[in-house]
Amino acid sequence: MRVGAATALLGATLALAQTARIIAAPQNLAYPGELQVEVDLTDLERKIMEVREVLPVSPGPLTLLYPRWLPGTHRPMGEVRRMAGLQISANGKPLAWLRDPVDVHAFHVDVPQGVSSLSLRFQHLSPLLSAEANNLRIVMTPEIVGLQWDTVLLYPAGHQASAIQVRASAKLPAGWTYATALDQGAREGDRVEFNPVSLETLVDSPLWVGKHTRRIELGKVGAAPVFLTLFADAPASLLATAEQIKPHEALVRQAHSLFQARHFPRYEFLLALSENFSGIGLEHSASSENALRPGFFTDWSRGSGARTLLPHEFAHSWNGKFRRPADQWTLNFNVPMQDSLLWVYEGQTEYWGLVLAARAGLVPLADTLDTLAQLAASLEQRSGRAWRNLQDTTNEPVLSLRARLDWRNWQRGEDYYGEGALLWLDVDTRIRELSNGQRSLNDFARDFFGLHDGRVEPLTYRFEDVVRALDTVARDDWAGFLRRRLDSHDGAGLLDGIRRAGWTLLFTDKESEQAKARESFRGTDFSHSLGFDVTSEGKLSNLHWGGPAFQAGLNGAMQLVAVNGIAYKAELLREAITQAKDGRSVELLLKEADRYRTVKIDYRGGLRYPKLERINDTPDRLSEILAALK
Repeated sequence: MRVGAATALLGATLALAQTARIIAAPQNLAYPGELQVEVDLTDLERKIMEVREVLPVSPGPLTLLYPRWLPGTHRPMGEVRRMAGLQISANGKPLAWLRDPVDVHAFHVDVPQGVSSLSLRFQHLSPLLSAEANNLRIVMTPEIVGLQWDTVLLYPAGHQASAIQVRASAKLPAGWTYATALDQGAREGDRVEFNPVSLETLVDSPLWVGKHTRRIELGKVGAAPVFLTLFADAPASLLATAEQIKPHEALVRQAHSLFQARHFPRYEFLLALSENFSGIGLEHSASSENALRPGFFTDWSRGSGARTLLPHEFAHSWNGKFRRPADQWTLNFNVPMQDSLLWVYEGQTEYWGLVLAARAGLVPLADTLDTLAQLAASLEQRSGRAWRNLQDTTNEPVLSLRARLDWRNWQRGEDYYGEGALLWLDVDTRIRELSNGQRSLNDFARDFFGLHDGRVEPLTYRFEDVVRALDTVARDDWAGFLRRRLDSHDGAGLLDGIRRAGWTLLFTDKESEQAKARESFRGTDFSHSLGFDVTSEGKLSNLHWGGPAFQAGLNGAMQLVAVNGIAYKAELLREAITQAKDGRSVELLLKEADRYRTVKIDYRGGLRYPKLERINDTPDRLSEILAALK
């Protein structure tokens, strides 16, 4: 850059800094013209996305926003720190810009007279290493790229996201395949242009590209086709058999039977099967982003635990994307959202994820029963309920930004998922009981989420709307019922749905096959005996506040080295817990940082694993709930 040009930029920047700027609130006012954004996804080695953007403008002050609050994440998510190298120019000349000192996601620029468009260039620096504590995700690997459009654009303040039109395009790695809910426009070689859509739709329509892919049509919801596109580290992971695809096809049919409407012209399951691409489960109106282990299909017999992910995200197209809590719907991506109804948004979706997976045959009945038993047992001993009710857990995404919790049993975390699912099981069985089996939560799903077949625009709701819809299905004091469950601290009613369904929670000293399958990636479960889980390397996790291990002074930063003087193995600890029933102590050698210590745990209860058992002479409503719909 010439010295004169640099001096002019400096002067313009100083002038910007001396002028107080107000960020215009969004209005439902159409933005004149069409934004253009093009992203180069070919720099796989350095994981850099190159971005070029063109904005039609008028002379005068302009504020550009980097998206911060994204639907489905329930928290401020935008990582503006990963945007680098921002250059703004007009008519070939550089323009000064100034980051807002209060809202660092906002950039101010003065548009000179005679300028009708701005050109922007910058990079999105994708994470190089996964760092769970910082919630970083690897989205560029040598085989897979997941592009979320909100990470690669700036948009003008003062306008509702649905009132801004964008024409997006991407340059793909040579020979790669892509999948997205966007409709393709022009294509030239590896450069793909998509038909113009609103900014709201663009951000809701991620683009995934891959070296090894497979596309499978799963059927239709009404007239709308549903596709599953697999992205893998290697071709071997794509070898899903016809028998494995059948329950995914059944999932589409069961969702249609449940909701009896659709809110998308086409639906795209984007599923990465990878060791390198980071895990995700994120809903969108017409697609979902999902990532699982490479052996999801090839190691099908190892367990069904991961098979509820796609049903959960699919159900979100109805619950969360179409019917959306009023405090989750905002005019643009920089207006804060609120999470007060996540016990509906996520809690009921968690319930439908379990139910749809069972109805479709993705998860065997025995495994679904085991999942419910594990969930109920874990929540029943949630000590944090004493100070924090279920309603307050809906604030968790903003409080912790979904970072790891050291004392989850006491801190509670995002219990609106699991406890929300048990709440909706309670509602379902209550409706069935009140109506003598004539009505159920299926009717609520059809009436509440299945409105306006073909409508894509969100339809918002509040607590009162949920109560009113439930009362239409079966008369009851639903407001009082829900508020007691949401606001209480005693856990009363937690297991009512299971009991009303004809089952009871008990404990046995035998671990289920489903639980054994979980051990390879979640660790060995001693949570209902000593009060912790332990990984294959001996790392303690899920340590229960107030449990035997907690009382003995253990914490989640420790590593279990030995049991009764012998190097740790899971089977050895199981044996020690069993022998402790006869009066022996369980002696553990633990390591924390560079210190070792020996701890004796005085526990006599033996091995304890949760299971559900039928209550004799009661209706088996749970089996009815999990049975496939016609």
